[in-house]
Amino acid sequence: MDPELEDLFRDDPSLGETARLLRAARPDPEPDQHFRNRLRVQLVAEAQRSLRPRGLRRWLRVGPGHLAWAGAALGTAAIAATAVALFSTHVVDHQTVTAYSTIAARHAVSPSDVITVAFNQPMNHARVEGGLHIEPATQVTTTWKGNDLVITPLHHLAGNTPYTVTIVKPALVAASGATAAKPLQISFGTAPTPPPAPAAAPPPALQLADLGAVAGGSSVLFAPDGAVVSTAGYPPATASSPSPGATARPTPTAVSSPTTSPPPGSSSSPALLEYGATGSSTSLGPAATAAGFAPGGASLAAAVSDGSGGSEIIVSQADGTQSHVLVDSRAPIVALTWATGGTIVYATSSSIASVDLAGATHQLATPAGNVVELAPGGAYAYLAPSGGQSGQLLDINAGSSRALNGATDGVAFSGDGSTVAWVSTAGAQPTLVTEPVGRDASASVSVPDPEAGITSLALNHDGTAIAYTLTPDTGAAKLVVAQLPSGTPSAIGPATSSAVFSPRGDALALLTASSGGMEAQRGSIPGSAPASTTAIPVGANSTLRAFVDAQARGDSATLTPLTASGVDAAARTPSRLSRSYVVDAVVQSDGSVKASVELIVDPTTSASAQIADETLTLSTAGPGQPYLVTGLKVTPLHNESSGPHVVNVSRTATHAGFIVQISFDSDLNPLTVPGAFSVVTADGTQLMPEIAYNPDSRTAVVTLPRASTGRLTLTVGSALRDVNGQAIASAFHTQVLAG
Repeated sequence: MDPELEDLFRDDPSLGETARLLRAARPDPEPDQHFRNRLRVQLVAEAQRSLRPRGLRRWLRVGPGHLAWAGAALGTAAIAATAVALFSTHVVDHQTVTAYSTIAARHAVSPSDVITVAFNQPMNHARVEGGLHIEPATQVTTTWKGNDLVITPLHHLAGNTPYTVTIVKPALVAASGATAAKPLQISFGTAPTPPPAPAAAPPPALQLADLGAVAGGSSVLFAPDGAVVSTAGYPPATASSPSPGATARPTPTAVSSPTTSPPPGSSSSPALLEYGATGSSTSLGPAATAAGFAPGGASLAAAVSDGSGGSEIIVSQADGTQSHVLVDSRAPIVALTWATGGTIVYATSSSIASVDLAGATHQLATPAGNVVELAPGGAYAYLAPSGGQSGQLLDINAGSSRALNGATDGVAFSGDGSTVAWVSTAGAQPTLVTEPVGRDASASVSVPDPEAGITSLALNHDGTAIAYTLTPDTGAAKLVVAQLPSGTPSAIGPATSSAVFSPRGDALALLTASSGGMEAQRGSIPGSAPASTTAIPVGANSTLRAFVDAQARGDSATLTPLTASGVDAAARTPSRLSRSYVVDAVVQSDGSVKASVELIVDPTTSASAQIADETLTLSTAGPGQPYLVTGLKVTPLHNESSGPHVVNVSRTATHAGFIVQISFDSDLNPLTVPGAFSVVTADGTQLMPEIAYNPDSRTAVVTLPRASTGRLTLTVGSALRDVNGQAIASAFHTQVLAG
C-alpha cells in the first residue's frame, strides 16, 4: 500500500488491514501509470483535508457533529484505499481473468434479485458454470450476456440470509486460455421477508348476505345488536325512519360524492342506514362522514355536513331518535370516536378536539400532519405522510409521535385501540405490519402472496385477527381473514374497499363492488374455519421481535426496557451483527415462552459467516402486564456449518389435522425429506405423519392426525440433504403441543 495511505491509517489499523486485504485479493497487471498517479493524488488530498487537525479543544468536545465528520473522514480514507486497491480490477488486461459483482458486500439484497458476475474478457462458459458453488445450497439457472454471467435462483433467494458465491480457481478460464490468480468469492446478505404463512386446508368462504346499495365514500360499522350500519346507504322507498320524537334534520347538501346512481326503487339521497335481519332498513339520520356508537351502545354520534363546508356532530339514541346537534365545526370532520360514555373525540384534517354531552369542547391537539384516522377510545391518531416520510402515529395525550415505517395511505386500529396495522412500502414488496400502539415493536405478518398488493385493512377487537384485500399481479383480488400473529388464513371473501369486524369477531361488514356501483354486505366467518394456531401470545411476540431486531442493530437503548432486572442483554449480545432471526418459539407449561434465535455476522472475502445460537425466555408478571426477557443464553460466535439450516417453525391446528411447517435456508433434495422427519409422543410412541415439501418456500409441511394429543417431539435428522448433497449438521428438535 502507498506510504501516504499507510500514514492516514496509523490511528485505525483495521482500516489499513481492510485496504490491504482488498488490494491483495486482486491481480496486479500494469495500468496506465499517469492516471493511477493522478487518482492517488486526488484521493490522498481529499482524505488529508478531511482528517486535518481542527484544534485540541474543539475535538475534545465530542458531539454528534464530530462523530459524523470523523466517520466521513475515515470513510474517505477507506474509499481511497478501496479505490486504489480495486483500480487494477477494471483495467483492460487479458492476461489475467478478473471479475466483480455489484451485490458483493451488500447486506440487504432483494431475495428476488439475480446474481451478476462481470468478467473482464470472454470466458469459457462451460468451465465457469462447472465451478460455480453457492452456499446455502441454491438451485439456479445460468445465462450469459456478453462477458456477464447471470445467475438466477430457481426459487428466489431466501430472505434474511447470508450467501457466499464461489467459482473455484481452475474454472476461471477465459476463451483465450487466460486464467485467474485466485478463486472468485462474492459474499452478501439478503433483506428480511416475512416467514411463509402457515399451511392449512383451503380456508372457507365467508357466508355473505347482501344488504343494499351505498354511495361512494360510505363506510360501515356494527350497531350494538349486531346489525350493520352504512354511513351513506341508499334506503329503499319503503325504508322506515326514526319515530316522530326525533328532531327532523335536512339531508346534507355536501356528502361525499356518490360514485353510483341510486338503484331503482330506492331513495335518491343516501342516509345513515341500519340494515335489519329481515332485509329491511332503518334510517338513523342524514348521511355521515363518520359515526360511532357509545360504549354500552345507548347513544349514536354522527358527523354530517352542515351545508357550509363544515360539519355538525349529531347525537341520538342508538335507534336514531331524540337527536340533537352537539357541536358545529367549521372544517369537515374526518373521524370520531367515543372516549367514554359521555365524551366524544373528533378530528378534522388539522385538529383534534373532544366534546362532552353538554356541548363543552376542549382542544386536544393541532398536529403538524393531516389527521386520517382516530384509534377507538381517542388516545391515538394516524397522521398522513408528508415530504416523502412515513405516516406518523400520534399519542394525543402525550403530544408525541413516531413514524410507522413505510406507512402511506391509511392504517387499521383494533377495536380496543391497543394495536395498529399498516402496509409498509419501505421494502422491495409491500409488507403487512402490526404493532402495539404504546411501543415501537412492529412485527411482519405473513400473507399468501408476498408480491401482491395489500389494501383495506381491518383488525378485530383485541388485535388477534386481521382482514385485508389481496390483489395479485394476475388473477382476481380477494378478501383474506387471518389469525394474528401467525397470518394463517381463516376465511376468504370478495375484494372490498372497506371492512370492519363485529364486536364478537364472528362477522365482517363489507363494502364491495357490484354491477351498479357499491354494495354493503355482511359476511359471517364460518365456524368450520381452521381452529387456531398455537402461536405465542401477541404481547410475547411483539417483545420477542423487538428484542431480536434491536440486537441486530446493536441498539442497547431498546434492549434495556425489554429485559427484566438482572438480564444484561447488551453485554451478552455479540457486536457487529449483520442480522438475526427467530427460529422457534413455544409456550411452556408455566405460561412463559421459550424461543431460539440465530445471531449472524455476514461472510466476507476473508471470513465465513459467523453465527451465535441464542435461547431466551419471556415472561409476564400477570394479565395486562408486558412480556419481558427474563432469561438469556448466548453462545460465542462460531463459523456457520455447511448444509441446510432451519430458519423458522410454525404450528397450526386445522380441521384436517395438526400442521407443523419447518422452513430452511437451502434448497433441499426432495427425495431425502420424508425419511428425515420423525415424531414421537411423550411415552416414546412413534407417529406416522404426512410429510410434503414445497420447494418454492423451502418448507417441509408435517401433518399430524387430528387425534394426536399431548406434547410431541418432532426431529429433523441427518438423513436430510440439500441439493448439493450436504447433510444437516446436527439433528433439530422442536416441541409440539397437539390436541
